[in-house]
Amino acid sequence: MSSQIQEKNQTGLIIKNYESHNIYPLLPLLSQEFPNWTIDKIKNYVKLVTSKNKEVAGILVAQNDALYNVGMLIYTLQTVTSGLFGNSKKNKFANGIVVENLNASSPILQKQVFFLLIDEIIQLAISNKYEFVELPRFDECYELIKKKYESKISNINNFRIFIKLN
Repeated sequence: MSSQIQEKNQTGLIIKNYESHNIYPLLPLLSQEFPNWTIDKIKNYVKLVTSKNKEVAGILVAQNDALYNVGMLIYTLQTVTSGLFGNSKKNKFANGIVVENLNASSPILQKQVFFLLIDEIIQLAISNKYEFVELPRFDECYELIKKKYESKISNINNFRIFIKLN
């Protein structure tokens, strides 16, 4: 699997993989996502995610033209039983990408940033022939994703959302 994405510039935002162990460029987003965590705990988490083989976990960032990180998506690659999707063959497995954390620096840009990051992770999943992308529970921030992928969305337990890709 190739979990590397090509750097993309979309609507003034650059979407790319974050591969550094240096948390300081991401600190505003990480502090917002994990307000009760110490710097050391955040540093260890980012080191764990970025040190893993790209076939296990990764971080995507959205940067503006000034290269300021305005959004972040942390993901893991997982295998689940296909019974989770209503497949009668409960012993069959499905591979997918799970969005663990998603954050934007500005409420004004949140919908657009979420859309670009999630759309990029969905394209990554499709290019690697994964069967699903799992997202946090939808709220109004996911409006653009809901519109684009409406026919593929499955809300299993009102806690997480699955986008079936095949």
